[in-house]
Amino acid sequence: MKRVLTMMEAVGDYLKTLLLDINFNNYISLQIIPLCYVSVLITTSIALVMLVIHGFMDNIWLGMFYLCLSPVLFLLWVSACRMVLELLTVIFRITVQLDEVSVMRESMSEVTALTRPLARLFQRKPVRPVRSSRQDTPPPTNNRR
Repeated sequence: MKRVLTMMEAVGDYLKTLLLDINFNNYISLQIIPLCYVSVLITTSIALVMLVIHGFMDNIWLGMFYLCLSPVLFLLWVSACRMVLELLTVIFRITVQLDEVSVMRESMSEVTALTRPLARLFQRKPVRPVRSSRQDTPPPTNNRR
C-alpha cells in the first residue's frame, strides 16, 4: 500500500512539474501520444461494436453488413490516426534535436571567438592572377569575303 502511495505522489509531482511549466522547457506531448493512441483504439472498438449492435437491432442484413464492414473501417481509421500520431512524434523529436543543435552552435561560436586570432596566423595570402602579355593573344582576323 505504501508503494502505491509513493508511486502516486511521484506521478503527481511529475505532472505538476510538466503542467505548471510556464516556460515550456519540457515537452509533454511526446508522453501523451501513446495514451492518445490507446484511447483511439478503445473508442473505435466501442463505436464499431455499437454500430454493429444497432445494425442488428434494425435489420439482420444491415447488422451483417456492418459486421463485415467494421474490420475494414477499424483498420482504415486506426491506420490514419496512427500516421497522424507518428507525424506528431517525428515533429516533436525534430524539435528536440534542433534545440540540441542550437546549443551546440552557441558553444561553437564561443570556441570560434577564442580561436579566431590563431586562424588569422595560419591564413594563406591571396594569390594575384598573372596578367598575360599582348604577345600571347592571337592576331585579329578579317572575316570579310
